[in-house]
Amino acid sequence: MLYSFHEKDQEYLTEKLAIVGELAAGMAHEIRNPLTSIRGFLQLLQTKFNPQDIEQEYFAIMFDELDRINTIIKEFLSLTRPSQLQLQITSFGQLLAEALLLAEQEAIMYEVKLVRQLAPELPFLCMDPGQIKQVILNLTSNAIHAASPGGIVVVSSYLDAGNNRVVTTVEDNGPGIPPEQLDLIFEPFYTTKKNGTGLGLTLSSRIVASHGGKIEVKSKVGEGSRFSIYLPVT
Repeated sequence: MLYSFHEKDQEYLTEKLAIVGELAAGMAHEIRNPLTSIRGFLQLLQTKFNPQDIEQEYFAIMFDELDRINTIIKEFLSLTRPSQLQLQITSFGQLLAEALLLAEQEAIMYEVKLVRQLAPELPFLCMDPGQIKQVILNLTSNAIHAASPGGIVVVSSYLDAGNNRVVTTVEDNGPGIPPEQLDLIFEPFYTTKKNGTGLGLTLSSRIVASHGGKIEVKSKVGEGSRFSIYLPVT
């Protein structure tokens, strides 16, 4: 089954997020203040224990969870108050190579094989490299988690000259997405991952749409999923 996220969906999403935008900003401020205090006192308590003590493991877990809360806040604020695009002419091939180098570390950790099928000469694009790299990393990370140990993730990219665009696909051989969930995966806070925020795909779709592109997802239960990103060559 194929689902395509494009401008019409983006308009609906923007209206939906605008409703909670001001509330989110206030909540983020109120949440971050106590988090800073908690982290400070935890760091103070941590010095009371020796480096080899078992309690150090507990502190590491607590710091990781605090960082995860902070990441969720940042992602939510990015949705409600999208940052201004910092457009520049960028080598898409180089950007992909840098993103996949980072993704490779996660693939190794999850025992997943990451396969690259990139055209030898990809064009330069006018884009915000930081935001587009974020999209690539998010989709690749999702695919790695879906593939599970022993799985395969294939990332391919090529120039579709006839339609004046670059097509990048991220495909996994995981369990796939049920048809009734396909039109929900780009909704804010919708997630099937145990520790997921439900914001990654929403943010990715918004970034791609702001670049004049679109995201499509094709999935079949038991066979895996393929996310396709279409970015115009301008």
